Amino acid sequence: MIMTRMAAEEFQRLEAMRQSMRRERCLRNWTAARLAQEACKSAKNRGVDLHLKQQSISALELGRLKSIPYWIEYVNASFLDNPINEVSSVSIAGLETSKELKTEEITQKNHNITKNCSKKIKIPDQQALRNLLLGLLIPVETDVSLESKHQIANVLAKHLPKGLEQISLFQ
Repeated sequence: MIMTRMAAEEFQRLEAMRQSMRRERCLRNWTAARLAQEACKSAKNRGVDLHLKQQSISALELGRLKSIPYWIEYVNASFLDNPINEVSSVSIAGLETSKELKTEEITQKNHNITKNCSKKIKIPDQQALRNLLLGLLIPVETDVSLESKHQIANVLAKHLPKGLEQISLFQ
């Protein structure tokens, strides 16, 4: 019972760390390779010779590692060494104004499109559809691994167009 509880707690810590690392990496718009480079720089600044590669970062993010790696402290240090730039309130106000204008424009265009729209809708190509579905799946269910979400998106992108065609036959 104690070992099971310890293993579950360790797994939860690993999962939280994995999600946190991915979120921080995405906020900075870094690739896994860039994160590995930045972690190596942070380790070097702290007097440690670290040879971290993109594959190790990806393995952790995909849930393939079963324990917390020793290099995670240098990854966290790289996030601290490279804080996210904060946006000034002036630029936010400008963005909100332009956002309101674009929203009005889009609403008018959508209104015109719905007047002329038939029941046929063009579906994006398989790769674009996969990316769209993956974007919708990533924030859902923290218990599902990223690799599983990739597989689900691939299958849906492959079979969704055929399924929609078959549904339209019965309407």
